[in-house]
Amino acid sequence: MRSNLIMILIGMVSGFMGIIPLLRQKADKYWVFALFLFYFMMPYVIFHIALPGVQWWLKGSIVSLFLVLPLVIAAGRGYKRCVFPILITSVLVGLFISLLGHYLL
Repeated sequence: MRSNLIMILIGMVSGFMGIIPLLRQKADKYWVFALFLFYFMMPYVIFHIALPGVQWWLKGSIVSLFLVLPLVIAAGRGYKRCVFPILITSVLVGLFISLLGHYLL
């Protein structure tokens, strides 16, 4: 129960961190909401996936980057100015999730 609550809190913090670049770029509200949900669910995916041969601190960045690619490709045509900040934010938020998950769970 405690670990689920911690995952929800990490997801909410990472969701808000992930939408900051989109708010600065004044992106569409649906795109912002979609990325918030993406980052909100990302701790659950990162903590339950196993990547052999990858260090624990790098796992979050890799998983987050690869899973955000379809979203970026789908919405990249309409939001070309948001693509690079989303990719950078994805790597940083994935690293944040890995660090918090390692030290709190």
